[in-house]
Amino acid sequence: MPGFSAIVLAGGSASRMNGINKQLALLNGVPVVIHSALAFERCPLVSEIILAVPEGEEENYLALCREYSVTKLKSVTPGGATRFLSVKNALSECGCEYIAIHDGARPLILTEDIDRVLGDAVKYGAAIAAAPVTDTIKKCSGGVIESTPDRSTLYAAQTPQAFRKTLYLSCADRLGRRAETLTDDSALLELCGEQVHITAVTACNMKVTRPQDLTIAAAVLRR
Repeated sequence: MPGFSAIVLAGGSASRMNGINKQLALLNGVPVVIHSALAFERCPLVSEIILAVPEGEEENYLALCREYSVTKLKSVTPGGATRFLSVKNALSECGCEYIAIHDGARPLILTEDIDRVLGDAVKYGAAIAAAPVTDTIKKCSGGVIESTPDRSTLYAAQTPQAFRKTLYLSCADRLGRRAETLTDDSALLELCGEQVHITAVTACNMKVTRPQDLTIAAAVLRR
């Protein structure tokens, strides 16, 4: 199997965290972002890890990775103004044929689920972790329901999202500046007409976005 460069994104604004840096918040004594990095550390398909962090904080995150023995760390790069630009900065450090992009704020990802997503990326060229939607979804306009999509066809996109690097870069080239507005990595390929495989995750892979999510994530880890 070819090797993967894992990009862990840790440079978001955390606007809904009431001033808490969610990446550095402790879950059972370990920072959120380190839980995410160590999941990739344990993955045999991952050859190197690149961390994208707020500009100016590179040394702090580098020290954390050393403290918690993230031995596959290749570099810590500054994040950009958008998700795509953060990924673009990290891509300059990626030396593998395939890339895997993960939100550092998803600390509950299991290494076995990472393995499955990465394996599907090699098989199909592009694959993302996703969870079947269990709630009924309403499409609305102006506060009024327009339609109710069939939830059996709906998945909630998560990370990691993994791609053959040349395919990702080709799509980025074709979209140009439009890529900078995207909040989901796989959308880059979708807009270029490329197929992206869904890999259903087998366990909780929640994203920490609000202060109360830290309590929930800690309870899941203890369990």
